[in-house]
Amino acid sequence: MKKYLMIFSVLLFVSCNETSNEEIELEAAEKESLVKQRTIDSMTIINLEKQKAEAASENTTVIVVSEEEEKKKMNNKTKGALIGAGVGAVAGAATGAAVSEKKGKGAIVGGVIGGAAGAGAGYGVGAGKDKKEAEKK
Repeated sequence: MKKYLMIFSVLLFVSCNETSNEEIELEAAEKESLVKQRTIDSMTIINLEKQKAEAASENTTVIVVSEEEEKKKMNNKTKGALIGAGVGAVAGAATGAAVSEKKGKGAIVGGVIGGAAGAGAGYGVGAGKDKKEAEKK
């Protein structure tokens, strides 16, 4: 019985040791990634401070744009067209397969026609939303 306990404890120790090595490697990779990101952030801050200092010496204004403002959102026309095309293609494919004698061909034709119709309808709806938002501003 003692032999089995010894073997079991050795196996347990070895298996725990391998897991901890993997965890240590993972933590090291995460720390390295964090250090890299902090370096990038600090360099960005230094560059912005340099620009501000140069602007102050030249009596000009620097406009700082955050990353969120830099990212442009997709307009409603495009969103509507994409959503409409997807929904129209699925609905058209299902209808085409159900109606046609040749299921595959009917699904393809229905999907193409439904996608085109859905894209057009979605574009129209999105254009209306864009127009309303432009009037609010």
